[in-house]
Amino acid sequence: MIPVMKQREAVITGVGVVNALAGDFDGFVDAMRQGRCGQRPITSFDATGLRNPQACEAVDFELQPIHEKQGKRKMERSSELVLTAFSQAVAMAEIDLHGVTPGRGAVALGSTLGGALTGLRYYRGVRQGRRRPSLLRDYSMHAPGYRLCIESGFLGPNLLFSTACTSSNLALSVACDLICFDKADVVIAGGFDTMSEVSCSGFSVMRNVSPNICRPFDRNRQGLILGEGSALLIVEAGDFAAKRGASTLATIRGYGLTSDAYHMTAPDTTAIGATACMQQAIKMAGTDAADIDFICAHGTGTVHNDRTEAKAIHKVFGRRAGEIACSSIKSMLGHTLGAAGAMNAVAAIAGKHGRYIPPTIHFVEADAQNPVACSAEARTGSPRLALSNAFGFGGANCCVLLELH
Repeated sequence: MIPVMKQREAVITGVGVVNALAGDFDGFVDAMRQGRCGQRPITSFDATGLRNPQACEAVDFELQPIHEKQGKRKMERSSELVLTAFSQAVAMAEIDLHGVTPGRGAVALGSTLGGALTGLRYYRGVRQGRRRPSLLRDYSMHAPGYRLCIESGFLGPNLLFSTACTSSNLALSVACDLICFDKADVVIAGGFDTMSEVSCSGFSVMRNVSPNICRPFDRNRQGLILGEGSALLIVEAGDFAAKRGASTLATIRGYGLTSDAYHMTAPDTTAIGATACMQQAIKMAGTDAADIDFICAHGTGTVHNDRTEAKAIHKVFGRRAGEIACSSIKSMLGHTLGAAGAMNAVAAIAGKHGRYIPPTIHFVEADAQNPVACSAEARTGSPRLALSNAFGFGGANCCVLLELH
Protein backbone atom coordinates (compact mmCIF):
# COMPACT_ATOMS: atom_id res chain seq x y z
CA MET A 1 0.00 0.00 0.00
CA ILE A 2 1.40 3.38 -1.00
CA PRO A 3 1.23 5.88 1.90
CA VAL A 4 -0.65 9.08 1.24
CA MET A 5 1.00 12.33 2.25
CA LYS A 6 -1.33 14.47 4.32
CA GLN A 7 -1.29 18.24 4.43
CA ARG A 8 0.83 18.23 7.57
CA GLU A 9 3.77 20.52 8.19
CA ALA A 10 6.89 19.36 9.99
CA VAL A 11 7.71 22.13 12.44
CA ILE A 12 10.62 22.51 14.84
CA THR A 13 9.59 23.56 18.34
CA GLY A 14 12.76 22.99 20.35
CA VAL A 15 16.49 22.50 19.87
CA GLY A 16 19.41 21.42 22.00
CA VAL A 17 23.10 21.68 21.23
CA VAL A 18 26.47 20.71 22.69
CA ASN A 19 29.69 21.49 20.86
CA ALA A 20 33.12 23.09 21.23
CA LEU A 21 31.63 26.58 21.47
CA ALA A 22 28.93 26.06 24.06
CA GLY A 23 26.98 23.57 26.12
CA ASP A 24 23.57 25.06 25.40
CA PHE A 25 21.58 27.03 22.83
CA ASP A 26 21.91 30.49 24.40
CA GLY A 27 25.66 30.04 24.72
CA PHE A 28 25.79 28.92 21.09
CA VAL A 29 23.91 32.04 19.96
CA ASP A 30 26.39 34.28 21.77
CA ALA A 31 29.51 32.33 20.77
CA MET A 32 28.70 32.49 17.06
CA ARG A 33 27.85 36.18 17.24
CA GLN A 34 31.27 36.80 18.79
CA GLY A 35 32.97 34.57 16.22
CA ARG A 36 34.66 32.39 18.82
CA CYS A 37 36.90 29.50 17.82
CA GLY A 38 36.55 26.19 19.66
CA GLN A 39 39.89 24.77 18.54
CA ARG A 40 42.19 23.54 21.31
CA PRO A 41 44.62 20.64 22.05
CA ILE A 42 42.96 17.21 21.92
CA THR A 43 42.47 15.67 25.37
CA SER A 44 40.35 12.61 24.53
CA PHE A 45 43.43 10.58 23.61
CA ASP A 46 47.14 10.92 22.87
CA ALA A 47 47.25 12.99 19.67
CA THR A 48 50.97 12.51 19.08
CA GLY A 49 51.73 11.93 15.41
CA LEU A 50 48.59 13.50 14.02
CA ARG A 51 48.84 16.13 11.30
CA ASN A 52 47.26 18.53 13.79
CA PRO A 53 47.05 17.63 17.50
CA GLN A 54 44.26 20.19 17.94
CA ALA A 55 40.53 19.83 17.33
CA CYS A 56 37.18 21.12 18.58
CA GLU A 57 36.14 18.99 21.57
CA ALA A 58 32.84 19.65 23.32
CA VAL A 59 33.11 21.57 26.57
CA ASP A 60 31.00 22.96 29.39
CA PHE A 61 28.22 20.38 29.46
CA GLU A 62 26.86 18.27 32.26
CA LEU A 63 24.52 15.33 32.14
CA GLN A 64 21.40 16.29 34.05
CA PRO A 65 20.54 14.28 37.21
CA ILE A 66 17.32 13.10 35.53
CA HIS A 67 19.44 10.85 33.31
CA GLU A 68 21.49 9.33 36.13
CA LYS A 69 19.04 6.42 36.36
CA GLN A 70 20.34 5.19 33.00
CA GLY A 71 23.74 4.55 34.51
CA LYS A 72 26.05 7.50 33.96
CA ARG A 73 29.05 5.53 35.19
CA LYS A 74 28.76 3.16 32.25
CA MET A 75 27.45 5.69 29.74
CA GLU A 76 29.45 6.33 26.57
CA ARG A 77 30.32 9.94 25.75
CA SER A 78 28.04 9.91 22.70
CA SER A 79 25.04 9.11 24.90
CA GLU A 80 26.02 11.87 27.32
CA LEU A 81 26.14 14.39 24.48
CA VAL A 82 22.81 13.24 23.06
CA LEU A 83 20.94 13.18 26.38
CA THR A 84 22.27 16.64 27.27
CA ALA A 85 21.05 18.10 23.96
CA PHE A 86 17.78 16.20 24.38
CA SER A 87 17.04 17.78 27.77
CA GLN A 88 17.58 21.24 26.30
CA ALA A 89 15.37 20.57 23.28
CA VAL A 90 12.49 19.25 25.37
CA ALA A 91 12.70 22.21 27.75
CA MET A 92 12.66 24.70 24.88
CA ALA A 93 9.73 22.96 23.19
CA GLU A 94 7.86 22.91 26.52
CA ILE A 95 6.50 19.51 25.61
CA ASP A 96 5.48 16.63 27.85
CA LEU A 97 6.72 13.70 25.80
CA HIS A 98 4.84 11.25 28.01
CA GLY A 99 1.68 13.01 26.86
CA VAL A 100 2.40 11.92 23.27
CA THR A 101 0.68 8.71 22.19
CA PRO A 102 3.67 6.31 22.53
CA GLY A 103 3.26 4.74 19.09
CA ARG A 104 3.12 8.20 17.51
CA GLY A 105 6.55 9.23 18.83
CA ALA A 106 9.73 8.44 16.90
CA VAL A 107 13.50 8.90 17.04
CA ALA A 108 15.76 9.59 14.04
CA LEU A 109 19.49 10.11 14.59
CA GLY A 110 22.61 10.30 12.46
CA SER A 111 26.22 9.43 13.31
CA THR A 112 29.37 8.25 11.59
CA LEU A 113 31.24 6.29 14.26
CA GLY A 114 29.05 6.29 17.36
CA GLY A 115 30.96 4.90 20.33
CA ALA A 116 34.28 4.32 18.55
CA LEU A 117 36.19 6.08 21.34
CA THR A 118 34.97 3.60 23.96
CA GLY A 119 35.38 0.66 21.57
CA LEU A 120 39.08 1.41 21.18
CA ARG A 121 39.51 1.66 24.94
CA TYR A 122 37.97 -1.79 25.33
CA TYR A 123 40.12 -3.49 22.69
CA ARG A 124 43.28 -1.82 23.97
CA GLY A 125 42.41 -3.19 27.41
CA VAL A 126 42.00 -6.68 25.96
CA ARG A 127 45.46 -6.50 24.40
CA GLN A 128 46.83 -5.59 27.82
CA GLY A 129 45.04 -8.49 29.46
CA ARG A 130 42.26 -6.39 31.03
CA ARG A 131 38.70 -7.11 29.92
CA ARG A 132 36.03 -4.53 30.75
CA PRO A 133 32.81 -5.76 29.11
CA SER A 134 30.89 -2.92 30.75
CA LEU A 135 32.54 -0.53 28.27
CA LEU A 136 30.62 -2.22 25.46
CA ARG A 137 27.23 -1.74 27.10
CA ASP A 138 26.88 1.64 25.40
CA TYR A 139 29.35 1.12 22.57
CA SER A 140 26.97 0.43 19.68
CA MET A 141 26.00 3.31 17.41
CA HIS A 142 22.28 2.83 18.09
CA ALA A 143 22.64 3.09 21.89
CA PRO A 144 21.84 6.84 22.18
CA GLY A 145 18.60 6.29 20.25
CA TYR A 146 17.58 3.53 22.62
CA ARG A 147 18.27 5.84 25.55
CA LEU A 148 16.05 8.50 23.97
CA CYS A 149 13.25 5.96 23.64
CA ILE A 150 13.62 5.05 27.31
CA GLU A 151 13.54 8.72 28.34
CA SER A 152 10.59 9.66 26.12
CA GLY A 153 8.58 6.45 26.27
CA PHE A 154 8.27 6.53 22.48
CA LEU A 155 7.28 3.21 20.90
CA GLY A 156 7.40 4.29 17.26
CA PRO A 157 10.33 3.99 14.84
CA ASN A 158 13.82 4.28 16.33
CA LEU A 159 16.08 4.98 13.37
CA LEU A 160 19.82 5.44 13.03
CA PHE A 161 21.48 6.64 9.83
CA SER A 162 25.17 6.48 9.05
CA THR A 163 25.77 8.09 5.67
CA ALA A 164 28.98 9.95 6.47
CA CYS A 165 28.60 13.71 6.86
CA THR A 166 24.99 13.70 5.60
CA SER A 167 23.78 11.45 8.44
CA SER A 168 21.86 13.98 10.55
CA ASN A 169 20.48 15.87 7.55
CA LEU A 170 19.08 12.51 6.42
CA ALA A 171 17.60 12.06 9.91
CA LEU A 172 15.86 15.44 9.59
CA SER A 173 14.59 14.50 6.12
CA VAL A 174 13.12 11.24 7.39
CA ALA A 175 11.59 13.07 10.37
CA CYS A 176 9.86 15.31 7.84
CA ASP A 177 8.52 12.26 5.99
CA LEU A 178 7.31 10.58 9.18
CA ILE A 179 5.29 13.69 9.96
CA CYS A 180 4.02 14.35 6.43
CA PHE A 181 3.03 10.72 5.85
CA ASP A 182 1.19 10.73 9.20
CA LYS A 183 3.43 8.06 10.71
CA ALA A 184 4.28 10.17 13.76
CA ASP A 185 3.22 13.27 15.65
CA VAL A 186 6.58 13.99 17.26
CA VAL A 187 10.10 13.01 16.17
CA ILE A 188 13.29 13.53 18.14
CA ALA A 189 15.78 14.13 15.32
CA GLY A 190 19.41 15.12 15.01
CA GLY A 191 22.92 13.77 15.15
CA PHE A 192 26.01 13.11 17.24
CA ASP A 193 29.66 12.15 17.03
CA THR A 194 32.48 12.13 19.54
CA MET A 195 36.14 12.97 19.17
CA SER A 196 37.52 9.68 17.90
CA GLU A 197 41.05 8.47 17.36
CA VAL A 198 39.76 6.57 14.33
CA SER A 199 38.37 9.64 12.54
CA CYS A 200 41.28 11.88 13.55
CA SER A 201 43.83 9.34 12.31
CA GLY A 202 41.91 8.63 9.11
CA PHE A 203 41.54 12.27 8.10
CA SER A 204 45.14 12.92 9.07
CA VAL A 205 46.39 10.11 6.82
CA MET A 206 44.33 11.48 3.93
CA ARG A 207 45.91 14.88 4.63
CA ASN A 208 42.46 16.48 4.75
CA VAL A 209 43.21 18.06 8.14
CA SER A 210 44.51 21.61 8.23
CA PRO A 211 47.95 21.92 9.87
CA ASN A 212 46.75 25.13 11.54
CA ILE A 213 43.20 26.55 11.29
CA CYS A 214 40.04 25.92 9.27
CA ARG A 215 39.23 28.68 6.77
CA PRO A 216 36.32 27.51 4.59
CA PHE A 217 35.97 29.03 1.11
CA ASP A 218 39.12 31.12 1.58
CA ARG A 219 41.56 30.96 -1.30
CA ASN A 220 44.31 29.85 1.14
CA ARG A 221 42.34 27.08 2.86
CA GLN A 222 44.36 24.01 3.82
CA GLY A 223 41.87 21.57 5.25
CA LEU A 224 39.35 20.82 7.97
CA ILE A 225 39.51 20.70 11.75
CA LEU A 226 37.52 17.91 13.38
CA GLY A 227 34.92 18.56 16.04
CA GLU A 228 32.45 16.72 18.21
CA GLY A 229 29.03 17.33 19.66
CA SER A 230 25.33 16.71 19.37
CA ALA A 231 22.44 18.71 17.97
CA LEU A 232 18.84 17.57 18.51
CA LEU A 233 15.57 19.04 17.30
CA ILE A 234 12.00 18.36 18.37
CA VAL A 235 10.07 17.99 15.11
CA GLU A 236 6.28 18.01 15.43
CA ALA A 237 3.30 17.87 13.13
CA GLY A 238 2.04 21.42 12.67
CA ASP A 239 -1.47 20.54 13.81
CA PHE A 240 -0.14 18.69 16.87
CA ALA A 241 2.03 21.66 17.87
CA ALA A 242 -0.83 24.12 17.29
CA LYS A 243 -3.19 22.06 19.40
CA ARG A 244 -0.90 22.32 22.41
CA GLY A 245 -0.15 26.00 21.72
CA ALA A 246 3.54 25.51 20.98
CA SER A 247 5.76 28.21 19.50
CA THR A 248 7.60 27.19 16.34
CA LEU A 249 11.21 27.99 15.47
CA ALA A 250 11.20 26.73 11.90
CA THR A 251 9.45 24.52 9.38
CA ILE A 252 11.17 21.83 7.31
CA ARG A 253 10.00 22.77 3.83
CA GLY A 254 11.97 20.34 1.71
CA TYR A 255 15.04 18.21 1.25
CA GLY A 256 17.16 16.71 -1.50
CA LEU A 257 19.02 13.38 -1.65
CA THR A 258 21.52 12.38 -4.33
CA SER A 259 24.65 10.28 -4.80
CA ASP A 260 27.72 11.16 -6.87
CA ALA A 261 28.60 7.55 -7.81
CA TYR A 262 32.14 8.76 -8.29
CA HIS A 263 34.71 8.00 -5.57
CA MET A 264 34.94 6.62 -2.04
CA THR A 265 36.32 9.85 -0.56
CA ALA A 266 36.79 12.53 -3.23
CA PRO A 267 33.90 14.72 -4.40
CA ASP A 268 32.78 14.77 -8.02
CA THR A 269 34.27 18.09 -9.12
CA THR A 270 31.60 18.50 -11.80
CA ALA A 271 29.24 19.17 -8.84
CA ILE A 272 26.37 17.42 -10.62
CA GLY A 273 25.19 15.58 -7.48
CA ALA A 274 25.48 18.56 -5.14
CA THR A 275 23.67 20.77 -7.64
CA ALA A 276 20.80 18.32 -8.11
CA CYS A 277 20.52 17.88 -4.32
CA MET A 278 19.99 21.60 -3.70
CA GLN A 279 17.57 21.83 -6.60
CA GLN A 280 15.52 18.93 -5.23
CA ALA A 281 15.20 20.61 -1.82
CA ILE A 282 14.07 23.88 -3.41
CA LYS A 283 11.58 22.11 -5.67
CA MET A 284 10.08 20.07 -2.83
CA ALA A 285 9.60 23.27 -0.85
CA GLY A 286 7.56 24.67 -3.72
CA THR A 287 9.73 27.74 -3.91
CA ASP A 288 12.37 29.21 -6.20
CA ALA A 289 16.13 29.65 -5.91
CA ALA A 290 15.54 33.40 -5.98
CA ASP A 291 13.74 33.16 -2.62
CA ILE A 292 16.63 31.56 -0.70
CA ASP A 293 18.37 34.19 1.44
CA PHE A 294 20.86 32.15 3.48
CA ILE A 295 23.08 29.15 2.76
CA CYS A 296 24.45 27.32 5.78
CA ALA A 297 27.14 25.59 3.77
CA HIS A 298 28.89 22.28 4.29
CA GLY A 299 32.13 24.27 3.93
CA THR A 300 34.73 21.86 5.29
CA GLY A 301 37.72 24.01 4.45
CA THR A 302 39.30 21.41 2.16
CA VAL A 303 40.39 22.51 -1.30
CA HIS A 304 38.19 20.19 -3.37
CA ASN A 305 35.05 20.06 -1.18
CA ASP A 306 34.75 23.82 -0.99
CA ARG A 307 35.46 24.23 -4.67
CA THR A 308 32.80 21.67 -5.59
CA GLU A 309 30.19 23.15 -3.26
CA ALA A 310 30.90 26.67 -4.53
CA LYS A 311 30.51 25.47 -8.11
CA ALA A 312 27.17 23.85 -7.23
CA ILE A 313 25.98 27.06 -5.56
CA HIS A 314 26.79 29.03 -8.71
CA LYS A 315 24.98 26.46 -10.87
CA VAL A 316 21.85 26.67 -8.72
CA PHE A 317 21.75 30.41 -8.02
CA GLY A 318 23.42 31.89 -11.07
CA ARG A 319 24.20 35.58 -10.77
CA ARG A 320 22.93 35.67 -7.17
CA ALA A 321 25.47 33.06 -6.04
CA GLY A 322 28.01 35.64 -4.97
CA GLU A 323 25.40 37.75 -3.17
CA ILE A 324 23.44 35.27 -1.01
CA ALA A 325 24.71 35.26 2.58
CA CYS A 326 26.78 32.09 3.01
CA SER A 327 28.41 30.72 6.15
CA SER A 328 30.38 27.70 7.31
CA ILE A 329 30.13 27.19 11.06
CA LYS A 330 32.88 24.54 10.81
CA SER A 331 35.34 27.42 10.98
CA MET A 332 34.25 27.85 14.60
CA LEU A 333 33.21 24.43 15.95
CA GLY A 334 34.97 22.05 13.58
CA HIS A 335 33.55 19.31 11.41
CA THR A 336 31.19 17.35 13.66
CA LEU A 337 30.78 14.63 11.01
CA GLY A 338 27.44 12.85 11.52
CA ALA A 339 26.10 15.77 13.56
CA ALA A 340 27.09 18.41 10.97
CA GLY A 341 23.71 18.72 9.21
CA ALA A 342 21.70 19.07 12.42
CA MET A 343 24.35 21.46 13.75
CA ASN A 344 23.77 23.62 10.65
CA ALA A 345 20.02 23.62 11.26
CA VAL A 346 20.46 24.72 14.87
CA ALA A 347 22.97 27.38 13.75
CA ALA A 348 20.46 28.80 11.27
CA ILE A 349 17.81 28.91 13.99
CA ALA A 350 20.31 30.49 16.40
CA GLY A 351 21.19 33.16 13.85
CA LYS A 352 17.52 33.95 13.29
CA HIS A 353 17.02 34.14 17.05
CA GLY A 354 19.94 36.57 17.41
CA ARG A 355 19.12 38.42 14.16
CA TYR A 356 22.49 37.80 12.54
CA ILE A 357 24.16 35.67 9.89
CA PRO A 358 26.73 33.33 11.49
CA PRO A 359 30.30 34.23 10.52
CA THR A 360 32.92 32.15 8.71
CA ILE A 361 35.85 33.07 10.92
CA HIS A 362 39.37 33.07 9.47
CA PHE A 363 37.87 33.99 6.09
CA VAL A 364 40.04 36.62 4.39
CA GLU A 365 39.90 36.36 0.62
CA ALA A 366 37.38 34.54 -1.54
CA ASP A 367 38.49 31.95 -4.05
CA ALA A 368 38.62 33.63 -7.46
CA GLN A 369 36.77 30.67 -8.97
CA ASN A 370 33.06 30.70 -8.03
CA PRO A 371 33.34 33.03 -4.99
CA VAL A 372 30.62 32.86 -2.32
CA ALA A 373 29.50 35.61 0.07
CA CYS A 374 31.19 34.69 3.35
CA SER A 375 32.22 37.08 6.10
CA ALA A 376 34.67 36.65 8.98
CA GLU A 377 32.28 38.57 11.23
CA ALA A 378 28.60 38.10 12.03
CA ARG A 379 26.37 40.20 9.77
CA THR A 380 23.07 41.71 10.78
CA GLY A 381 20.26 39.79 9.16
CA SER A 382 17.04 37.86 9.64
CA PRO A 383 16.82 35.29 6.83
CA ARG A 384 13.54 33.51 6.10
CA LEU A 385 14.57 30.59 3.89
CA ALA A 386 17.80 28.81 4.79
CA LEU A 387 19.40 25.99 2.83
CA SER A 388 21.51 23.62 4.93
CA ASN A 389 24.04 21.63 2.91
CA ALA A 390 25.75 18.35 3.78
CA PHE A 391 28.03 16.49 1.37
CA GLY A 392 29.90 13.39 2.53
CA PHE A 393 32.31 10.63 1.66
CA GLY A 394 31.18 8.15 -0.97
CA GLY A 395 29.32 10.92 -2.80
CA ALA A 396 26.43 11.21 -0.32
CA ASN A 397 24.54 14.51 -0.65
CA CYS A 398 21.66 15.76 1.49
CA CYS A 399 20.31 19.30 1.64
CA VAL A 400 17.50 20.51 3.91
CA LEU A 401 15.49 23.68 3.32
CA LEU A 402 14.19 25.44 6.43
CA GLU A 403 11.74 28.28 6.75
CA LEU A 404 12.88 30.21 9.81
CA HIS A 405 10.26 31.82 12.04
